[in-house]
Formats: sequence, structure tokens, C-alpha cells
Amino acid sequence: MNPTEIYDALSDLASQPFDGSIFPYDFALATDAAKATVDKLRKGATNRSDLPGGVLLSRRFHFAPAGGTKQATVDAVLDQLKASPRNKQAKPAILLTTDGTMLAAFHPASGESLHCQLDEMAKHFGFFLPAAGKERYRAVEENPVDVQATGKLAKLYDALIRHNPEWKNPSHTHIMNQFMMRLIFCLFSEDVGIFPKDQFSRMVLDYGGKEGEALHTVLQAGFEAMNLPKDERSHLPDWTAPLEYVNGGLFAGDITIPTFDVTAFRYLKDACALDWKDINPDIFGSMIQSVADTGIRAELGMHYTSVPNIRKVIDPLFLDGLRSEIQKDWDKPAALQKLLHKLGHIHIFDPACGSGNFLVIAYRQLRELEMTILQRLATLNGNNTMELFSTIPIANFHGIECADFAVETAKLALFIAEYQANALFAERFGRAIAPLPLREAAHIVCGNALRLDWEAVCPPPGDGELVYIIGNPPFLGSNYQNAEQKADMAITFSGSVKNYKGLDYVAAWFFKAARYIQGRQAEAALVSTNSLCQGQAVNALWPDLLGEALEISFAHTSFKWRNNASHNAAVICIIVGLRNRPETKTTTILKRLFTGETEHQATNINAYLLDAPDVFVEKASKSLFGLPEMVKGNMPVDNGHLILSPEEKDKLLQQTPQAAPFIRRFMGSKEAINDLERYCLWIDDRDIEEAKSISLIADRIDATLEARTFKIKEAQKNPKLLDRPWQFREHDAPQNHAYLIPSVSSERRPYLPTIRVKSDTISSNLNFVLYDAPEWCFALLVSRLHLAWAASICGKLKTDFRYSNTLGWHTFPVPALTEADKEALKQSGRAIMRVRASYFDKSLAELYDPDKMPADLWEAHQANDALLEGLYNKGQPFTNDTQRLEHLFRRYAARVAQSRKKQTARKKRSTTKKQEG
Repeated sequence: MNPTEIYDALSDLASQPFDGSIFPYDFALATDAAKATVDKLRKGATNRSDLPGGVLLSRRFHFAPAGGTKQATVDAVLDQLKASPRNKQAKPAILLTTDGTMLAAFHPASGESLHCQLDEMAKHFGFFLPAAGKERYRAVEENPVDVQATGKLAKLYDALIRHNPEWKNPSHTHIMNQFMMRLIFCLFSEDVGIFPKDQFSRMVLDYGGKEGEALHTVLQAGFEAMNLPKDERSHLPDWTAPLEYVNGGLFAGDITIPTFDVTAFRYLKDACALDWKDINPDIFGSMIQSVADTGIRAELGMHYTSVPNIRKVIDPLFLDGLRSEIQKDWDKPAALQKLLHKLGHIHIFDPACGSGNFLVIAYRQLRELEMTILQRLATLNGNNTMELFSTIPIANFHGIECADFAVETAKLALFIAEYQANALFAERFGRAIAPLPLREAAHIVCGNALRLDWEAVCPPPGDGELVYIIGNPPFLGSNYQNAEQKADMAITFSGSVKNYKGLDYVAAWFFKAARYIQGRQAEAALVSTNSLCQGQAVNALWPDLLGEALEISFAHTSFKWRNNASHNAAVICIIVGLRNRPETKTTTILKRLFTGETEHQATNINAYLLDAPDVFVEKASKSLFGLPEMVKGNMPVDNGHLILSPEEKDKLLQQTPQAAPFIRRFMGSKEAINDLERYCLWIDDRDIEEAKSISLIADRIDATLEARTFKIKEAQKNPKLLDRPWQFREHDAPQNHAYLIPSVSSERRPYLPTIRVKSDTISSNLNFVLYDAPEWCFALLVSRLHLAWAASICGKLKTDFRYSNTLGWHTFPVPALTEADKEALKQSGRAIMRVRASYFDKSLAELYDPDKMPADLWEAHQANDALLEGLYNKGQPFTNDTQRLEHLFRRYAARVAQSRKKQTARKKRSTTKKQEG
């Protein structure tokens, strides 16, 4: 069930006579529980409730009836539900009670409560979406008319397609999309006053026939009339004469109409009966997009970008600056008039506009600023000395979208936003801007944004004009791009960016935006996954993207995109603003760096989104700061024949005890973090004959050779693997000890889960390893400084930390350490080891769970951090990761500059010697 169907089901439920013994099962069905599931629940087989008359469906809801006694009010029963110990294991998404009149509910995940009349239940349907396994979205919850309207239109659309199957063909797609948009415009217009009240509905009902049999000809004539001035309609039926002349391109072009059957006619009548005046264009646009896209419809109401997230883009890009100008010129009429002129010459361009959310919000905010200026000018000029009209046309709003229906939706959403802004204008100034005929429409183009010429969609700014590029382009990692998308990347980057193939799809929009704004009165700000500003993507993209001409003007560091579809809920996003650098290098304009709800005025924002120098951390085969070399662990390349489970190890030793010298503990990332047991065969060349004398080991060696010969491609790249099938690809083992750093680990942990092992343990290639390194290195590895650096420089896999020796360790900046410093770090590391040893029965995963980390282990790490950071920062620890990273980047930049200076000096000396020779 989609949210619209859930809304309808809850409406039906609330309208039925109340029976507390039946209600919870009907509620389960209304929130998309399977009938078989409800049958089991009804029989008590899966009911986990411990309350009288209660019903608990795991992960869904916990219900108990209220009423019967004075004590059993809905509030009292809701408190009982909250206190139920059964919730801990069952984890219900909603706690719910009602006495048939009042309803009370609680959302454990957010801590929010709901109190309302039972018959108003459907108005708050969004609150109950978690009981159906769906995320809540406030805007839907607060305005159910959007969902009702979309549901009616979706049913109408389906009925028309069933009755006109030829309209499924791609040749009819655009015509059908336009038809739906025209219907929506008419329905909205007659409820808000653009058309006379119910004018369109009367046309449908009076002339469409009893069962809609004449409706296609009626709509054909009506839509054609709306595209013509009234004195040009002589060829049309007389009843079209009162219809308004709309213009604006909305009714231009093909006006072919599908035929209606009685079902489609009924759904159109239902849509006419709704009150459309409260539609939110910023939300409604995306919901209407779902009418023609059943894939989106399955998660109706979950796909748009919320207003707060849009404001994170447009406020620092241009709105905050405009507000500052208004404040500065508040008492200067001439300056305010210039500012009005400026507003009218701002162009907004979203090259991935979807159904127009970003454009609608930007338009609405600009109109709000315009009205603020006009109100102030009216006050300064005595209220009666000037004409007050808007100078911000929707023609200044441009977009590109690949889905035809979304293009039409975006145009309509902007028409609606324009009308609503004009209505507000009339309220404030007493002067209504004539709603019809419409002025020129927004410039929204259907096509592939990475193949189209952006300048053809949004012409470069002329004198006095400004262009702001905004949007939320699609996120697709390189492994998820199809052939066409890979071709898009090649077209965008070939000849400019060498290593583009590993970049996220969104990088192409950043690159095209950068090329568009360069050298022009234009700026850009786009949403992206945080992958663009981490790891190898930084070196691959940003030097070519920024070049010498552009800089990052503002940025929002990583935050969760909380209002996408539920399967995208964990996407970690950033927002990056781009602008041209000041013409003179001596000019410094502070940048804005947002982390959560806090803002930092930065001297410079680098490609890692830090207030630090513009450096790009490159892979290093050896440490730039004198640390021991770190390598990757051993890759078996064995098809599993050299690896032993605990059971296989025990069986082998039971049958041939002499195999013991050839078996060692084997650790990958999971084994290291979770203290899991695995083993491997580990045979040195000098011992091969002895090992082969054990038939069970010889069989495994032969099986490995066969696998490498016929199945594993790596053997073709490395023929030596066939010469020694008794060994892994690498054959590295510690003489005394080794430190293992898992290649991937959870982002939740406050420290990287580094483990020390003895010489009897072999690391797999899923760890990075320091073999027999000095003990003081452990204090560095398990420090917060090191985690912060690795998280930024190495990047992440989804939201987990992804480690790299060449980026995370060999580039890690370390100050010059004295022997006393190293001894202090050694003792600090040992203190952490001692605390860990006292919890010998717990794995690293358990010890470093942030919710369960032992206090003494936390204190040992805090002491280690304070000691280490004091060596970096003149005895003072840092207060947060941002400070840590900014300091580390300055050290890295200084070392790189020093190295380049030495290289230049060496080259100069070499050239001088050659000349002298």
C-alpha cells in the first residue's frame, strides 16, 4: 500500500462503529499488514502484548483499548503502553490507544505524541506510516489534501490508460502528460479564483454526458478555447465563450484528449469535488510526478526534497546576501530600487530539476524578499507615491529534467507558486496582479542534462544579470552506473579529467556547473554524496574542477539526507557552493562552513570541506613523516583450500597431529573486530616437502593449484602463484608482533579497531598491517587524530570507514618525536592494552560500541588523545575533529611545500652541474 491507500483505509476505519476487540486488527490491515499475518495475530499466535485487550505486532504497533473505568483514559493507557517491557524486544513503531472517541499515539523513534478525535485519524495519517514500515514525512502529514489529490489523479490516470491502451506507447507519453497537467491547472484554478468558482467542474458535468461518453470532445473544445482570446473562438461551441484565456503556453500545441469510460469519469468527478486551494506546489509537484510513474507511486510522498534541505542550498548561495543588502539599505529608497531591479534580473537554473521543488522554493523566497522591499518603499515614499508590481517573472527560472512528466509538473508547480505569490501580494498591497492571461512560462527542458548545452537552456548572464545554479542531481556510484550513464560521464569528462571513471555520477553536474559559471556573474551550489570530498575522488575531480579560477564559497559538511525514500534514508550528503575567485589575490572574502547547526567563518574551504589550505593529499608508497611502512595483508588466492574453519582445523589435527606446525590463526577484518576464529595453512618453502608428506595437506595444495590454474584470473597476472600453490599470494608474517587495521569498519566507533597480534597469527588482505613496528605506533593508530584523518582522506564505503595505507597512514602528519615522546606514547598504548585485557571475553566490536564502551577504556583513550595532541598543539588537546583536521592539513601542506622546495633546489643544482660540465 502507498500512503494514499493508507489514508483511504484509515478514513474507512475511523468512520466505522468502534469495537475495541476488532479495531487493532482492522488497523493492522489499514497499515498494510498481510491478511495471513493478521489472521495469526487474531488467533493469538503472534500477539506479544502483556496488557488487557492488548495487541502487539512486532515492528508494527502495540495497541491497548481505553475506557471502561475512570483510570483507563487514553492518556493513562498510553503510559501503560510506554512502560510495557514487551516493547524492548518487539520494537513497535507506533503505540496506540483509543476509547472510540479520543485517540492517543506515540512514536518511540522520535518521541512524539499524537492526541486527536478518532474520526480525525486520517488527517494525521503520516503519523501512522511507520506502522506500515514507511518513513514519516512532515509535509505530507501536515497537508493530506496533497495526498488525496494525488491518489485521485493516479486512479484517473490508470483508468484512462486501461480504456486507451494505445496511450501506453511512447508516442503518446508527452501528450498524456500535458493532458494531466492541464486538468490539474483547471482544478486548481477554479478553487482559488483564477477561474470563476466551479467553472471547469460545471463544464465536465454539464456537457460530458451521463457516463463521460462526450467528455473527450468537451475537453478538446474547452482546452482549445483556453488557448485563444475570446474574439477568436467563433468556430468553437457557444458554451466555451465564458472560459478564461489562459495563454502562457499551457494549452498550446497538441490538445488530443483520451476517451473516458464510466470509471475514468467517476474518478475525474471525485477530483473535481476536492478543494485544491491548499495545494503546496513545492510538495505537490513531486507527488503529481508519481501519477505517471508507478515506481515512484510505490513510495508516494517520499521522493521530494524538503524545504529545510533546499534552504541549506539557496540561503547561503544568494538569499542571505540579498537579506543583508536589504538590511544595509533599509533607509535608502534609491538603493532599495536598485535592489528591486537586481531581483528582477536573477536567473535560477536547476539542471536536475525533477518536478521543480528547488525552483519553486527559490521563486517563493525571492517574491517574499521583493514584497519586503516594496512594503519598505511604500512606507518611505508615503504609501501612495509609487506603483507596486512584481518584477520577478517565472521565465527567469530554468531547468533540465529527463522525465517528461516531471518537466510538465515543474512548469505547473511554478504557475501555481506564481499565483499563490500574487494572491499574497494582493493581501499585502491591495492590488491584485491579473492571474490571466499567464505570462511566459518557466524554461524547463526535457532531456539528458549531461548531453545538453546548458547555455541553450539558461543563456549566460548579460549586463546586470546573475545566474545561480542549484539542485540535487542523482547520486550513483561508479559500480551502479548503467552503460548510458557511463557514456554520459565519458562525454562530460573526456579530455578534461583523467581519472573520472571511479567518480559518483553527481560529479558530472559539478563539473558542468563549474564550467558554466567560470568568468561570469554566476555561482552554483549542489547537493552531493560526501564521496566527492573524500578519498581518491578529491584528487581525481577537484584540481580540474576548481583550477585557478574557482573556489568553494560555502559548504555543509556531511549530514544525513533524512527525507528521501526509506531505502535511501542513510545517504550521507554534503552541499558545496562554487564561485569565481576574487580578481586580486589580496582580496579575501570569508567563506561559510556549516557543520550541523553551527556555522564557521573560514578563511579558505578546501576540497575536503575544511578551513585549511588547498592541498590534495596524494597516495604515498612510504610515510612522508618517517613512520614505519604499512602494507596490505596476505591474499590467499586459493578458492578456500588454504583456509580452515575451527572444525576443519580440529579434524585435521585429530587425524594428523604432525600438521600442527603448519597451521596458524588467520584474521580478516571480521575476525579481528569480532574475535572470530579461522585458521590457515602457512608453509615456508623450506618446509614444503615435510608438509606434502601429510596427505590431507597435499590434497589441499593440489586443489589450490587446480583452482589457480583453471578458475582464478589472478594467476594469469601473477604466474608465480602456480609455482608455489602452498602459499598465499603474499607471504608476510610477523617475527614478533603486528598491528592489524581492518580495511572497513563501522562509522559509529570513536576509534579505529586496531588489534595487536603475535607471530602465530596471519593477516588476510582485508587488513592493513604494521609488521614488528615500534610500540609507540599503536598510540597513533588508536588515536582520535588518526581516525579523523583517515575518515577524511581515505573516504568511506557507504557510511563505514574505509582505510588505506597509502592515504591514511603514509600521509598521516606527525610532529618530530623525541625518544621521551616515543616512550610516553608507548606507555600510553600499553595502558589501553591493559584495560582491553581486563575484558578478555569481549571483542573489539563490543568494547568499542559507543553505547557500551567501558568507562576505564574510554578514559585510557582520552588520556592517550590528550598526550598525543599535546605533542601537536603546544600541550593543548583539540576540542573537536574539525580542529584536528585543520591542524593536520596545515602540517601536511607545510611538508608538501618543503618537499617541493627541496625538489626544486635539487633540480636547480643538477642543472647547474650539467651546465658547468
